[in-house]
Amino acid sequence: MPSLDSDAVVRPKEPGGYLPVNDVPRERETPIISPEERAKIEKELAAARDRQASAGTAGKDR
Repeated sequence: MPSLDSDAVVRPKEPGGYLPVNDVPRERETPIISPEERAKIEKELAAARDRQASAGTAGKDR
């Protein structure tokens, strides 16, 4: 059995569930969504937020 220094790091026998720090996925060749689709989604989200905000203030007025 090898002897370890008192400050040696004991490594687990099985690797952890996390990726190594420098192991990053490569860049995508195509964008996930087009800029037009992104603008449409942002507009829909803003409209939904505004509807919810107005519904929340209307419920407080009762």
